[in-house]
Amino acid sequence: MKDEEGPPERRLTMAEKLGHLLTLRAELGDDGKPSYKKLAAEIAAQSGETFSGAYLWQLHRGERTNPTLRHLTALAAYFRVPVSYFTDDDLAREMIEEEDLARRELDKSMTEAGVSAVYLRGDLAALSPEGKRMAAEMIRRLRELEQGTRKPPHR
Repeated sequence: MKDEEGPPERRLTMAEKLGHLLTLRAELGDDGKPSYKKLAAEIAAQSGETFSGAYLWQLHRGERTNPTLRHLTALAAYFRVPVSYFTDDDLAREMIEEEDLARRELDKSMTEAGVSAVYLRGDLAALSPEGKRMAAEMIRRLRELEQGTRKPPHR
């Protein structure tokens, strides 16, 4: 998309788009990386489409750049995004920015509430942007309720 005041934005690669989805929704191993083999098996089981861990790894690394529509459809269904996420850079950017804003809002609410449990943060991080916003709002409201019920200490 061309900005009226600047040069056109750089195209997002398939690897960047897939990387974003993997960061958000893929289970990471002890090494901090997704198990491509496990993920490919889950996508194949859900979609009925042939997928291999090696192929998924190649897409994520940018070594394969032109997946078939069948593969894009399977990926989109698995990650719960529209297929156009992979073909429309403006939509992908919008979704990535929305996710980032929601994550920051949730992080801020958890920090303000003193939530430091790593497992809780991880579980909440896997939520959709709307889920993150709802969780942030619930945390804020809980804090307000608790602060409203606290009575000043008696002498």
